[in-house]
Amino acid sequence: MTGHGRGSNHENQIQVNAEVRSVNNRFLKINVISDLDPDLQVKVEERVRKLLARGSVSVRIRVDRNDNAAYKINTQQLEAYREQLSATSVSQASDSSQTLDSLPIANLLTLPGVVEASSDEDPKQIWTIVEKALDQALEQLSSMRKQEGETMMTDMKSNCAALGKYLAEIEELAPEVVEAFSNRLKDRIQKLLQKFDIQTQPADIIREVGIFAERADIAEETVRLRSHLAQFDDIMAAKESNGRKLDFLIQEILRETNTIGSKAGHATIAKYVVEIKTLIERLREMVQHVE
Repeated sequence: MTGHGRGSNHENQIQVNAEVRSVNNRFLKINVISDLDPDLQVKVEERVRKLLARGSVSVRIRVDRNDNAAYKINTQQLEAYREQLSATSVSQASDSSQTLDSLPIANLLTLPGVVEASSDEDPKQIWTIVEKALDQALEQLSSMRKQEGETMMTDMKSNCAALGKYLAEIEELAPEVVEAFSNRLKDRIQKLLQKFDIQTQPADIIREVGIFAERADIAEETVRLRSHLAQFDDIMAAKESNGRKLDFLIQEILRETNTIGSKAGHATIAKYVVEIKTLIERLREMVQHVE
């Protein structure tokens, strides 16, 4: 499900701004963009995983330190850059338009790793500040996703109700399948008897009708399909996240529907099967984004 949330926290001369965005995805993918050290980024990801089970999630965290003492210049890194630049300027001595000494110091300070957070900072203290901002963003995200989920659940219930009506129509028509076959078989045999003057026994017709009735019986499939619909409704009403269970049930509902369509051999039932499969496709698209 989609959602967006922002959070901020300011403590001990440190300002943290967090932003979380989520778009639909069958699985959980987390992308953390920040200048935090790797251990804290892992904590951010763990925090997100505790709350979300599906979606493509982007987390942006910005840390601004108002205290200048919170930064330091990595002199070793700066010297390494100077040595490389000096070697480059020597190899390109013919171009004297700019030398290493003429480079503004501000340009050198922007190089990766030259200016870094002071090691005197306590990672636990930084995480406490980041955690509060992140939790605010996640709370807003959850609220937005909850509203979307409630709307989606209403739509899914409506589709399930329509599916149940089509299933009831199929159950009502099911006895007609065997009766229609029996009538067709009797008419065909009657024509053959008249044409070729052949005698047959009623038991032969009964046996053929019985074989067809067993092959075309969809009672078991309709019972399972109705059971799947009841489970689907129960799972939607549950408080815990069950998106994967719903996804599995959709597959089973489609399986039973396909079997009904192939066994029934009835034009009206085939029409209802097409309608049911259209509803199933709608449910499948929504279920893939449920937590």
